[in-house]
Amino acid sequence: MSRQLQLRHIVGQRIRNMRKSAGLSQEKAAELLDLSTEGYAKYERGDSSPNIMFLDKLSKAFNCTMVELITETSVGLSSQAQHISNLLDGVSTSDRDEIVKIVESVCAVAHKKYKKQPPL
Repeated sequence: MSRQLQLRHIVGQRIRNMRKSAGLSQEKAAELLDLSTEGYAKYERGDSSPNIMFLDKLSKAFNCTMVELITETSVGLSSQAQHISNLLDGVSTSDRDEIVKIVESVCAVAHKKYKKQPPL
């Protein structure tokens, strides 16, 4: 799958999650966005790529920011950190502590791996 298709799929999942968080059905979301239900569903499935104007409409309909709709697609460190924070939302403190330990271990392995490679 190409990177563009992956991104459309990720954004579609995020749109679906934000719609559900807003307590809306696909039908109601489509109505708010002046689309057919099938037209709206194409965005959630990743069959259509939302442009910036559509993301703005979505953010207003779902009462969120555009950044919240696309955070998971960014390769920027702060966006990825926000994505991890979103994933940890609602997880107990003790479970979060365990998850952080796992991430620290994985990062330590990755740092060692890249330090062993000769510079380009």
